[in-house]
Amino acid sequence: MNQRSRIVAVLGKDAEKEVLAASEADMIELRLDLITGGDPLQIIKAVRNATAKPIIATARLKAEGGMFQGSERERIDLLIKAAYYADYVDVELLADQRDNAIGRIKKPVIVSYHDFHGMPSEKELTGIYEEMKKTKAAIAKIAVTPKSLQDNLRIMQFLLEADMPLCMIAMGRLGRHLRAVAPLYGSALTYGFITKSTAPGQMSLAELCLARKLLDCGISQQPGRIAHPRKP
Repeated sequence: MNQRSRIVAVLGKDAEKEVLAASEADMIELRLDLITGGDPLQIIKAVRNATAKPIIATARLKAEGGMFQGSERERIDLLIKAAYYADYVDVELLADQRDNAIGRIKKPVIVSYHDFHGMPSEKELTGIYEEMKKTKAAIAKIAVTPKSLQDNLRIMQFLLEADMPLCMIAMGRLGRHLRAVAPLYGSALTYGFITKSTAPGQMSLAELCLARKLLDCGISQQPGRIAHPRKP
């Protein structure tokens, strides 16, 4: 596994407890939209105090698998405030106020796209990627649902040809193994859960860490391909 790829532990509604079990992760993602038992800003503050690992803050759109209950303005406002405690903020490519959010967030941004139903065509995938590059994102994140092994090959080839830090995720059963394998092909990040999966086919943090140990074959680093998460 490329040493410059990062395993991200995804924290949900039990974030304050889960962060204590994320010692093997390289980074933390806090899903603010999954928090139901308290003030999300107080939760991310507590997570920040509990770990020195880089934190990604996100409040996922309902249309892209999220559970946020408020308005889009409230969601963007939450992300802007959460950025104070985070090292990165994840904003969806298709968010209505994407450019407004990116302009106001004073931390590196991960621009993300999710397709829970299928795999974009080659032309569509290229268009998504090119649009992400226009946003000047620190990392582009594309999560799709392969329908064939050929789709998995397309994902790996797309990673090999990337000219900016790119995370690609294959959701669902057919692409599940790519969560462990994609970092070998240059995926900047791969995400694992602590206690409960937050996306189709997601592996646990323990599974990803074991896979990294098993698959690490000393692949040479490729400058410019993988992001260097900033220290808090």
